[in-house]
Amino acid sequence: MKVIRKAKENLFILLIAAAYIAMFIINQNMGIASIKNSFYYIKEMIMIMPVIFVLTALLDLWVPKEKIMKYLGKEAKVKGVVLSLALGSISAGPIYAAFPLCVMLHKKGASVRNLVIILSAWAVIKVPMLLNELKFLGFKFMAVRWVLTVIAIVVLNFK
Repeated sequence: MKVIRKAKENLFILLIAAAYIAMFIINQNMGIASIKNSFYYIKEMIMIMPVIFVLTALLDLWVPKEKIMKYLGKEAKVKGVVLSLALGSISAGPIYAAFPLCVMLHKKGASVRNLVIILSAWAVIKVPMLLNELKFLGFKFMAVRWVLTVIAIVVLNFK
């Protein structure tokens, strides 16, 4: 009974292990590549997440709840949308780094709409991404994609 309970508690991990084993059986090279990729991302997260947690904790201490509610809360309206777009756009790092920050902002009164805008901007309109697009795809592509993306983010987040 204890084994079955432990298996149920760790079902996700067991399914992942089974997927790796299946990859090794089907194609050993694919299995090895997937393990290497997994370790690469785990290492990346171990290096990035402590810094994100410290920064999030400092923001939690330094920024009063009233300020978050005023600028990112439900009543922030256009001001909140613009600030959310700016916060997401100037961000650095992978999207998973934004989640602890958004959890803290939500606990302090930021609206779900503004959090979704921050996450969306973080994922698709970061300044470093725009600079790479400019370099490889040109100004016209970058500008059109940026404008359409911002419009989509804003329109999809209003009721």
